[in-house]
Amino acid sequence: MRIGIVVDSACDLPKSFIEENNIVVMPIAVRVGDKLFQDRRDPEETWSFYAEHLDTRNEDYAESIPYTAQQIEDLFLDRLVVEYDHVFCLTITSARSQIYGNATQASLNIVNKYKERRRQAGIPGPFNVGVINSRTMFTGQGVQVAEIVRLIREGSAPSQIGNRIRQLTADTYAFLMPADLFHVYKRASKRGDNGINWGTYTIGRMLDVKPIMCSHRDQIGPVAKVRGFDTGVERLFRNTAGQIRRGLKAPHVCISYGGNPEQVKTMPGYDELERAAREHNVGLLSSVMSMTAAVNVGSGGVSIAYAADPHAFN
Repeated sequence: MRIGIVVDSACDLPKSFIEENNIVVMPIAVRVGDKLFQDRRDPEETWSFYAEHLDTRNEDYAESIPYTAQQIEDLFLDRLVVEYDHVFCLTITSARSQIYGNATQASLNIVNKYKERRRQAGIPGPFNVGVINSRTMFTGQGVQVAEIVRLIREGSAPSQIGNRIRQLTADTYAFLMPADLFHVYKRASKRGDNGINWGTYTIGRMLDVKPIMCSHRDQIGPVAKVRGFDTGVERLFRNTAGQIRRGLKAPHVCISYGGNPEQVKTMPGYDELERAAREHNVGLLSSVMSMTAAVNVGSGGVSIAYAADPHAFN
């Protein structure tokens, strides 16, 4: 059986991993001021986006625009229903985006229309699509996609993969360490979130105090406060190293950085993280943080994710 994977471009994974595993990326449009960009998981385009549009604060308005239900339906009917027999469509948390709802709506139309497309292509048999709400974002999505890839390589059936990933969505922890609170505050204020208000933003700037954020089970909020970006990154990496030693529910850790991911290797705590991963056969997947993520946390931010039993941030 030919099994495919579709993700939205908020999913933080290396471009090489995406290409090697034929993962299909649904672009998310990003509007900054009066300019519109397509987030296609291209590192060069993303670095340019950071430098030209997120390193300045002139643009007060920014938003991400997801694929519509019709665009998702067209993607499947024009291409995927003939290339695969079963497709997993994994989306960013439904609490932060309409992509899951749009994909679910599209899937209902796809199952009623795919037969003619496959008949014209001379492909027998049914086609199925499984839409999964990751309940997380960015690197968290990456962990779940990496597990789908592993299960496909092992020859698991679609039903086994679907059950496994849906269980994993409740166990995925994605952490965010912003380099600057400006974009976090701006996005939070537009959504009406109370986690980062004007007072928190002002004091944070004065004292260099930043929150470590966690996305888990459709919720996102601060789990710790640290003084200094390097301090926060070191806590993230050491927390993850400790969790690796205690045991993960999937053998993958995903990291993304709002810049060149090679710089992650020089950050405090990375050596300990890499050593723990090597000793416990856990794969580290480092990538450029997506434009969609960067609009929320700004350039220079770091995200890291893994799947584990319920626990508090250490």
